[in-house]
Amino acid sequence: MISIFVPSHITGFFSIYQKSNKLLRGSLGCGVLLDKGVKTKISQVDDEGIHIQINGKEDKYNETISKKTLEIINKNYSISNYLQQNNIKGLLINHEIEVPIGCGFGTSGASCLGIAIGLKEILNLPIDYTRGGQFAHLSEVSLNCGLGDVIAQMSKGIVLRIKPGAPGIGEVKSFKSDYYIVSKALGQISTSSIITDSEFVEQITDVGIDAQKKFVENPNSENFIKSSYEFSKNSGLLNSEIQDMISELNEFCIGSSMAMIGNTVFGLCDDISTVSKDYMISKINNHGINISKDI
Repeated sequence: MISIFVPSHITGFFSIYQKSNKLLRGSLGCGVLLDKGVKTKISQVDDEGIHIQINGKEDKYNETISKKTLEIINKNYSISNYLQQNNIKGLLINHEIEVPIGCGFGTSGASCLGIAIGLKEILNLPIDYTRGGQFAHLSEVSLNCGLGDVIAQMSKGIVLRIKPGAPGIGEVKSFKSDYYIVSKALGQISTSSIITDSEFVEQITDVGIDAQKKFVENPNSENFIKSSYEFSKNSGLLNSEIQDMISELNEFCIGSSMAMIGNTVFGLCDDISTVSKDYMISKINNHGINISKDI
């Protein structure tokens, strides 16, 4: 069995770059990686083919992104041929997801990466990690599940996206940070409904470019959360319920904002001793993706 941990990713602000070439399509912006995420476990089974589970169960809706990743990989490298070459009858892929799905934590990108990297390892696919990341990126943008999570999740810490596109094409800078991330999801927001709405795209991109300029002037943790909050207000995505939660979080955080794109509040804290158990507490992931094999 092989296990791939991919950190979840909360975007603080972003701007959208829609290109016909999906490898060039993506976003600029900045986000933070968490030590909670998606652990994709791939093991050999006696049943033929590829079988997908989410937290140990079949989940037809949330497995769509995983199936898309398999489809894209299969167009380039016949999975059935590689199963035969490695004397493997079938594989079970189980995504153990530690954060809320569809709430702005980048679970789609993490799942895509888990499959791409996991199949590279277990089937000895002749690709590097960058190419695996491109397969994951293609899967995300094809289904409008995200535009910049994958390239960020292949980095560490607080991640600034300085050139849009897939891994190997887009570019990022990363910053180490030792703050805790305190978050609470209130519900889902459809990423697709936002990034395919032309009016929203124009407004978000204008505000996102401005937020990025202000962050780059002083690229640190405190300015990240400040820039994120200003973006959430000015983009039109912030609702009154999240605003109330932000005010509550600011009582014990250095700053807080809305996760993009999800009905989720998050804040940066250095002292979590008074944080309510209603919130999820994570550390910032400064190490990146982890791969482990059981022989």
